[in-house]
Amino acid sequence: MSNPAIIERKNKLQGYLSSDAVTQRLTDLFGSDSKKASKFKATLYNVALDYSLNNCSIESIFKSAFAIAEADLPISKQLGLAYITPYLKDAQATISYKGYKHLLRRDGILIKAREVYKCDEFRQEFDGFDDIFSLIPSEKREDNIKWIQDNLIGIWVAVKYVDMGEVENFYVSREKLEQLANLSKSKNSKYSPYNSGFWLEMMFAKAVGYVARKIGVSGESVSKAFEIENSNSNLFEDVKNKNETDIFDVEVEAPQNQEKENKADEY
Repeated sequence: MSNPAIIERKNKLQGYLSSDAVTQRLTDLFGSDSKKASKFKATLYNVALDYSLNNCSIESIFKSAFAIAEADLPISKQLGLAYITPYLKDAQATISYKGYKHLLRRDGILIKAREVYKCDEFRQEFDGFDDIFSLIPSEKREDNIKWIQDNLIGIWVAVKYVDMGEVENFYVSREKLEQLANLSKSKNSKYSPYNSGFWLEMMFAKAVGYVARKIGVSGESVSKAFEIENSNSNLFEDVKNKNETDIFDVEVEAPQNQEKENKADEY
């Protein structure tokens, strides 16, 4: 026997998908390409029925999905380019490391990121325009999440500008990564990629997003990804002038209400 709550949610979803507002958004995104629009609607329907989003409003799920689509990324979590995760009763969009690499490649920028651990031999040298980075991974590395979380000290991000053939190197410290991660309202959700086996990937995403912002990437899709980062930040709950503040330019501590949010998320 079918669950009445699931039937009700499916009917509500069908109503939203058939509404004039959603139809207009689909037209704005895909124009006259009905095939792409239909595929997106089918994927959105399945995403909205994901058990992890059962307690999220359909409106917030759709808002997150359209934000990802505006960045020209697929919304299916199986592809690993973007995720929709719960934050209390709302859904929140998150761009992954693979997603950022995908977006930057369109703008002629290739990215390689490597994790640096306490046991590694890592060196940075600066000589004018010639920045020399060297990393020799230690044989003591372990491939389990607890060891990785205990020993990660930063991420090395190499940026190659295809049109110029130039390469820049950046090192993002663990402290900065934690600051950026703690700005995400849904970070402590049990369904967040941070807590479902993708912690290191999300640290890579924060490092690459931070570097992309600092080097001034201004492509439309990447800019949309930055907007998602900003809109999902709990920093803006206490910042009055939201339009002039960027999460990559602030120093923050871990949210004081972190424990409260964890408890509220255990539904």
